[in-house]
Amino acid sequence: MLGRHVQMSYILRHQYHKQASPPLNKIIDEIRQFRGGSVDLQKNEDTGIANLILNYPENYNALSGWMMADLHEAVASLKGWKNGRGLIVRGAENDGRCFCSGGHLDTVRKLDGREKGFQMSLVMNNTGHLLRSLPLLTVSLLEGPAIGGGAEISTWTDHRLGTINAWVAFVQVKMGICTGFGGGASLVRCLGYSRAMDLLLTGRKLKFEEGLRLGFFDDLVKEENSIAEADKWIQKRLQFCNSHMIKNIKTIMRQEIEIPDEYKDIPDLEFESRLFAELWSGPAHSAAIKKNIKHK
Repeated sequence: MLGRHVQMSYILRHQYHKQASPPLNKIIDEIRQFRGGSVDLQKNEDTGIANLILNYPENYNALSGWMMADLHEAVASLKGWKNGRGLIVRGAENDGRCFCSGGHLDTVRKLDGREKGFQMSLVMNNTGHLLRSLPLLTVSLLEGPAIGGGAEISTWTDHRLGTINAWVAFVQVKMGICTGFGGGASLVRCLGYSRAMDLLLTGRKLKFEEGLRLGFFDDLVKEENSIAEADKWIQKRLQFCNSHMIKNIKTIMRQEIEIPDEYKDIPDLEFESRLFAELWSGPAHSAAIKKNIKHK
């Protein structure tokens, strides 16, 4: 009897993974209803450097559904930026100097259930894919914590700069889920399999000094002038490059992620989302949401 139950569970799960996903633009329109904050894009046409700002300071730049839709739109618009050479992703100034504290709890609670979790994850995975594919040198600037989904976003960029008080924590495991914004595979590329596994299983803080030593962070910037220093850092590395050169260099260097045979029927951009969605609707995540333990 138990064997039949396990077999049926596997069949249902496998069938779910093969289901066609809804159109992305439809999902984006649906999550946009969960309002709060904004994502602001500031372009400097003279230098070719843009700033992408996660702006919800009263909630430590947590991501509402509106912001997720904004973020996708902003990143997609950068693909065709003729003068673009570089991008700095950062959080709006707030009391905790937080880069991003992950998904806003109001949005998280409203996106309950496997399918809604999958759809949110699909939007964010697609946004991460777009950002990694941009013909720009991309940098995340962390002046404090990046937590959960915020930590994942910081892995999307080519480089990470931090102040001495910067840290990341992949707290998804404490919430009864896995990474859902594409950060699992990105973290492996940053740190290697074993070190990434340690952070994903423990949910511990990776503080700046350790992160610099391990290669997660690329350089230190001064807290009092961090934005200007990040701009200077990126311009120094672009001094010999026009936009075409950057595009070609990044095209050569990018490598695709290999999907295990068990999941080869799943489109690449849905791989993490399908696994994430299973846990999103699970009891451990529901219990964690009720206890509001993300920041504990």
